[in-house]
Parts: sequence; C-alpha cells; structure tokens
Amino acid sequence: MNRKVSLNLKGDVGIITGAASGIGKEMALKLGRDGANIVLADIDYDGMCNVKENIEPYSNALAIETDVTKVKDIKNLVEKTINKFNKIDFLISNAGIVGPYDFENTSAADWDKVFDINVKGMFLCAKYVLPIMKKQEEGKIIFTGSTNANKPGGYVVAYRSSKAAVVMLAKSLALYAAPYNINVNAICPGVVLTEIQKNMIKEVIENKEISFEDYIEERAERVPMGRFTETKDVAELAEFLVSDSAQFITGQQIYVNGGEWSI
Repeated sequence: MNRKVSLNLKGDVGIITGAASGIGKEMALKLGRDGANIVLADIDYDGMCNVKENIEPYSNALAIETDVTKVKDIKNLVEKTINKFNKIDFLISNAGIVGPYDFENTSAADWDKVFDINVKGMFLCAKYVLPIMKKQEEGKIIFTGSTNANKPGGYVVAYRSSKAAVVMLAKSLALYAAPYNINVNAICPGVVLTEIQKNMIKEVIENKEISFEDYIEERAERVPMGRFTETKDVAELAEFLVSDSAQFITGQQIYVNGGEWSI
C-alpha cells in the first residue's frame, strides 16, 4: 500500500463529534483548513453551521445533528457520511461533559449522564465506524480523554472516572483494530478554558475571596510551562495523529498539558 508521508489531509474524510464549540470546533477548523472533508456532529446545530461556514472556503463540510448516546443517531451519522463521501478516513470522538463538581451532590442520573456521553458515546461512534475502516483496511480513531484520567482528585469524580474509562477503551480497541491497519489513540488535554470549564471555576470560587481573573492567573502559574492548554494545542496533535505521519502510533495516551500534574 502506497502511503504519502505528510500532514496534507486534502481529500481525507473525517467525523468529529462535539464539533460545535471548544476543542471539537478547533479541530474541525484546523483539519478542514488542511483540506480534509469534515463531518460535524453535535446536538448544537446552529453552532455547527457556523463552523461549517468557516471550513467551506477550504474543503467540504457536512453538519449532522447528533446525540452520541443514541444508536439511531450514530447510524444516521455514519450512513450520511458514506452517502456523501464514500469513505471515512478518521473519527475524532470528542463529545463530552464535565458533570457535577461535588461527589455527594452527584445523583445516579448525573453519573449515568456523564458515562452515557463520555464513554457510551465514544463506544457507539467507534462501533459503527469500525466496519467501514476494516473494509478500507485503514483508518484513524481518536478519543478525547483528559489529564484527569490518570490524576485522582476529590472533585468531578464522575468525569475523572469516565475519562479513565475512555483511555482504557482506546488502548483496548487499538489492540482489536491493529490487524486491520486501524490506529486508535487517546488525546489527554490539561485544563482548557472552554465555556464549560469557566462556568465550573466560577462555581468553585463563588464563596471564596478571590476574583475569577486572579484564580485563573494563580492556577496557570502552577503549570510548568506557565499557561493552560489551548484548543489549538489539542488540534495540532489531532492533525498529526490523523495524518500518514502517525501510521505506527497506536494504543497511546498522549498528554497535551504543558507538564501539568500537580495543578
């Protein structure tokens, strides 16, 4: 099989979930500008349309309203992608939520929701994309994990537990998929100041004598490289992992966190 060795993604086709905002949006824009045809999947259709408009000067984009916890939605996503583009070169399974901050205030329903979106959603996407990639005898699957997958903490316990499960899903699926020339990896960002993260921080400091700005500055200084992870940092790693330059990288948990372990 002839393989080009470059980060040129022109003509490739990829699905990105959670693509309407945050990390997913940044990855969609980055890979779309590289020439990849991007299928955006999210529950926020208007948000996806905005991303789609910004991709289309560079490549084709398709926005499909998708609830990653529903089998019928994932089947529809895969079917429409194949009908439009005839192949799937990569899947970036990124949709996720943080969930409650406090453990004792986490209900069974809260716990189930976090695991349904963060773990079941990634399982379903991989399950229905995998047969396409097996038939093609190649493909790339990326799961968005978290530094917190390997970092115990006394808050957002459901989130940490779900991301630990995501990492194991990636490593195990990598072994299953390797004979079919399919690479599977987990990207694990540090703290990224998305709107979800900002809202959680505001909740945490609500009764503390510190401003949001001062709290952010103090915490960022504790990252060895002096700042929080940015969406572009994650997108640049995703760009490499879906390219032909990463053909022999699979089953890995790759951190994008500036050396963040003690924050």
